[in-house]
Amino acid sequence: MKYYFLLGFSLLIITFGFSQQSKETGDKKSAREVRKARDKYLTMGTGLSWVKAIDNATSPLLYKGMQIGNFNLGHLVHSQERIKHTDVEFNFGWLKTRTETPWYDPRNTSYRIVIRHNILYRMKPEIFQKVRWYLGPEFNINGHFRVNYKYGNSALNFDNYNGVGIATHFEFPFSYTSRSFKLWFIKINRRDRNLRLSWQLSTPVLSFMLRPTYVTITNFIDPELQSAITADHVDGGFFVPFNLRSETNLYYLLQNGNMLRLGYTWNFYHHDPGYNKVQSAYHGLFFSFVFKFNKGEVK
Repeated sequence: MKYYFLLGFSLLIITFGFSQQSKETGDKKSAREVRKARDKYLTMGTGLSWVKAIDNATSPLLYKGMQIGNFNLGHLVHSQERIKHTDVEFNFGWLKTRTETPWYDPRNTSYRIVIRHNILYRMKPEIFQKVRWYLGPEFNINGHFRVNYKYGNSALNFDNYNGVGIATHFEFPFSYTSRSFKLWFIKINRRDRNLRLSWQLSTPVLSFMLRPTYVTITNFIDPELQSAITADHVDGGFFVPFNLRSETNLYYLLQNGNMLRLGYTWNFYHHDPGYNKVQSAYHGLFFSFVFKFNKGEVK
């Protein structure tokens, strides 16, 4: 219970602090007009990902592999002064280890889901001339489930961590002008286009973690874990577990206000309580369609 209280209290403190930074003294527009003028988008994407994981509760071996199911769905509110982003990622696939033999094929079935919500405020005064800098709180929910049927009564394991932290975001808007040129015998007329390059780094400051004390068989989860969560299953605190996420996106703005997005995400997770150490690294490449809800020029 104390972890829930700390999470909620920290979220209020962080949100209040950044909201004070976002106040504009010279803007006479009403709050409703400001909210209405912000660009609102629906993002839908898919791609490929590569996952590495070590879970000593099951095995000391390193498991890694391509995740063929990699999906992304999100809602983005964007302006020059504020960014609000809610994002859901889901991927699944198989992780293998190098110890494969003709008689033994150790393979994990991996399921991973991430839900993030952040509110970012533009920092002033500007420290860069052409780069916008945003800072704000982020709330995240992370779950990674792994099943290895070769281990029989130790097949299923998972780790779930939920945290509140800080995200910093940098944007670099740029454009290129129209131009006509030939590529071999093909004549190409290039239109004026606007693009936006962004990079975001985030980490949970305070987290609440749920992880079984030992692994269980796939069709009979520990009854004690089902009926009640005890202190043995719960962990967390400041930077426990340690999680760092980096996200780079290139937006290609279309004439109708929609956008195409090419993104790369790296996520590192580490938890070592002295036993059952778990560590994972995620690399994801996304291609997304970004659909604009409201009319007007993209800001």
